Amino acid sequence: MALNTTSGRPDTAAEINAKVDCEDLAERLGLERPTGKGNFRSPHHPDKEPSVSVFRARSGVNAGASRFKDHSTGETGGPIDMLMWARGIDFVDAVKELADMYGIRVHRPAPPGAVVAPPAPRTLAETIADACIRDAGPGRDDLVAYLEGRCISREVIDHAIKRRTLGWNTWRSPRVPEGERGHGGPAVATIVRSPMNDQVMAVDMRYTDPEKNGGQKTGSQGEKAGYPWCSDWRRLQAAHKVFVVESAINAMTIETCGIPGSAALAVRGTGTVESIDWTILRGKQVIAVFDNDRPQEHGPAAGYCPGLKAAWRLHELLTALDISCLLVDQSDWWEDEENQEGLINDINDFAKERGVDATKKALAKLESWLIPGMAGDDKRLGKPRLFLPSHDYMAYWRYRVQPDFTKFVAKVDKDSDGNEKLEYQDVCGFRVAAVSRVQIASPTSTMTGDVDHSPRTIFALSVQVPRHGARLQRRVVDDEKLHNIDVWKKLGPVFAPTPFARMLNVLERAADIGARDAVNFVGLAWRGGKLVVNEGPDCFFADPRQQCPYHELIFPSGTMTDAREVAAQFQATFRDNAAMIPLVWALGSHLKAFLGFWPHFEMQAEKGTGKTTLVKRLERALAMMTSSRQSLQTEFRQLTSLSYTSHPVGWGEMSTNKQDVINKAISNLQECYQYEHTRRGAELIDFLLCAPVLLSGEDVPVSSLVGKIVRSELTKAKRGPLIPEDLPVFPVKQWLQFLASKRKDQVLELQRSCVADLFGRCIASTSDSGAERMVANYAGVATAWELLCEFLDQPRETGDFLTSLTAEMNAHIRESAAERQPWAWIMEKLLSEIASGAFRYPYAFSEEDEVPVLCVRTGFVMAHMSQTPALREFWDGLPVKSDRVFKKQLAAAGVLATERAVERTIGHTRVGHMVALSLPALEQFGLHAVQPKRVDSGAHA
Repeated sequence: MALNTTSGRPDTAAEINAKVDCEDLAERLGLERPTGKGNFRSPHHPDKEPSVSVFRARSGVNAGASRFKDHSTGETGGPIDMLMWARGIDFVDAVKELADMYGIRVHRPAPPGAVVAPPAPRTLAETIADACIRDAGPGRDDLVAYLEGRCISREVIDHAIKRRTLGWNTWRSPRVPEGERGHGGPAVATIVRSPMNDQVMAVDMRYTDPEKNGGQKTGSQGEKAGYPWCSDWRRLQAAHKVFVVESAINAMTIETCGIPGSAALAVRGTGTVESIDWTILRGKQVIAVFDNDRPQEHGPAAGYCPGLKAAWRLHELLTALDISCLLVDQSDWWEDEENQEGLINDINDFAKERGVDATKKALAKLESWLIPGMAGDDKRLGKPRLFLPSHDYMAYWRYRVQPDFTKFVAKVDKDSDGNEKLEYQDVCGFRVAAVSRVQIASPTSTMTGDVDHSPRTIFALSVQVPRHGARLQRRVVDDEKLHNIDVWKKLGPVFAPTPFARMLNVLERAADIGARDAVNFVGLAWRGGKLVVNEGPDCFFADPRQQCPYHELIFPSGTMTDAREVAAQFQATFRDNAAMIPLVWALGSHLKAFLGFWPHFEMQAEKGTGKTTLVKRLERALAMMTSSRQSLQTEFRQLTSLSYTSHPVGWGEMSTNKQDVINKAISNLQECYQYEHTRRGAELIDFLLCAPVLLSGEDVPVSSLVGKIVRSELTKAKRGPLIPEDLPVFPVKQWLQFLASKRKDQVLELQRSCVADLFGRCIASTSDSGAERMVANYAGVATAWELLCEFLDQPRETGDFLTSLTAEMNAHIRESAAERQPWAWIMEKLLSEIASGAFRYPYAFSEEDEVPVLCVRTGFVMAHMSQTPALREFWDGLPVKSDRVFKKQLAAAGVLATERAVERTIGHTRVGHMVALSLPALEQFGLHAVQPKRVDSGAHA
């Protein structure tokens, strides 16, 4: 009896059934298999003979799928059915358990009202892959026979078939006759899958009889660049050593050797090395085993060996990512070792020539030269990696390296047979992987994309030390510190300073290896006039812990399904997009590279509305860092949290700090609205203040910053369903790569369109310059929303986001009419001083043209503010300190009852040159005066 898995959540069931193999599941469930092969015993009743079989369906709707069958009861089905049958659980529990067991995330249904994008159409590569996987059932014997003939073990073959990365092609063209190119025929199909989501990206064919296909030995369908082949991405993630080869056949050959803790990766051709995202290998020891080619005879690369040259480039790329890369020693890869004839081309040919055991030993024999791929003898063919003068070459050949150790040939003797005998001396307890010259772009060029007129040259020291395993340690030094032995001793022990200094002198010749232009910035930045996605490890900070809060950040990656789910959950958790606005603001913060500015964000909330929970979900979804108020008690600490990044940072509960700390914070945030380059400290450490800040709390003190922030207010009335704990991360890296593909003029035009649209719905008048800036800030968020909708492939009307953003903008403009004007801050403080009787200068409440007015000299007001000790902090934080500018702002705001100067008798003294401030006009800005009982007396009376 077949169990039903078509009810419940069919999409999730289909996904799990496609990714899980019944044989692997049976082993994980602990089912007994007496012979190690064949059938399993049933867990529900005693079996004289094992009665549970696992297999791949050969026909019908489930053709190619992994299935099981209990022959004693007739129960059959896929992996979900098998778990329900074995454990006696229901469908939902079986789906959850399998998802946890195999690391498959179960997609939640979209919240009500969310727009669900239609599934993407299947690509030709996916269709071919399905056919090849299906044909691997009936064609298994032919597939195994061919690969075993190439010295690949059956275990490796079965595992790749199980992981759906290996199949068998039987397609023949009905239009192209046999013997011509394009006809097809039997072929080993290696299926290239994305490491992110297991999606089929390409299928490579290796024809078993090329003559039937017109002599064409190989073929490929789908993406060629950027996607390597791996038989099992999960095994690669768990491995600590990864062999990088050219073809899938070579990768399976290495897997056949069964080296513990290792995995193999095929780049699918030397020309694809540049296009692959090598960050997937961070923390692993990489061994390059490219083809042992003869030098090219013609073309621009004449004299170079293609495989070796690709290995050099791989070493450069990986070293730049702090990934250790070494090369296998191929100097003795000859069919005839004694006469050095018959070059063995690749590791698969080596296995066929010398056997698996010898191949395993060959993979353990690594090049010991100081510079990978640069031989110190004449055993390698082709041009060398770089030219060394004779005096340096005579020193170079003496150095030998282990992965994390360096030695020196101190003496050369000969034994009784006349063979060379080398005596070694320890040089240092680490390996210098590279000394690379790096040109750092100036802050202005980094932020604007302008031609760089003041780049800075530094040197990046990459070393491998035992205490950090395979991850290279990087230090950045100026030119004069390159040979400072104390700098090197901080990395590890230096046993022999003199040979070590000579080694550094030789390595200077290799400074061009890995030389690159770089930008010190985490986020979207300009490098050489082009937008690039720069992560923490891509930067070269002299003091990373102080200069950038994200100096170790690697942006989260994921799928479009993850992105849509995060957006849907944030849009549903609070009504009126109160939680979606900060998400869009945070994602749009990287638009500073296009717009030149980005506002900060004010998140205010009632007590108990879930503000802290929302901020934590935002942190986890975007890998955002939040600093507590205790960690921001000094200006220097504030600088370290704002420098060299456009990725948002969070500041919590700033209102609980002292006023001088708040004033310094506001000053720094003013500079971060655009960017400001500064140097601080005795060592003049560089800081580039530019990070957008999320200010959260019940009362965020940003009255002087109101023209440079956007906001969202959380209330209990708006609260909806809680965002789940296991929400996936947003694919920030893919989002930034999407933004980097845009032209600057294209984004600026979109922003201008958003400004015009929001101005048409703005409640403020066109003469309100403060409101004009606020509209530009909210238009930046609207621009981010438009681009996010394009990224997510969803309508811009989704969730009425723009309507909610406009309502928030108008409420913000209306409520901050007084807050965004410095004259209003001064008037508010003046009226407070008058009400308390602390204002010691003459003033008068009277009428002017039948309008109630307050008469006072602007000079007296500013003198009182500057000379009163209790108002010192307020005065220091004022952007306006001149009575002339103060008076001009009063006139521009329309609160003067008359433009002419007035005079009054106050305390028996005639006082002139005063301004008449209209009390009704002041009340329109929320400024209310308290008149003393005697309106003709000054504060001094």
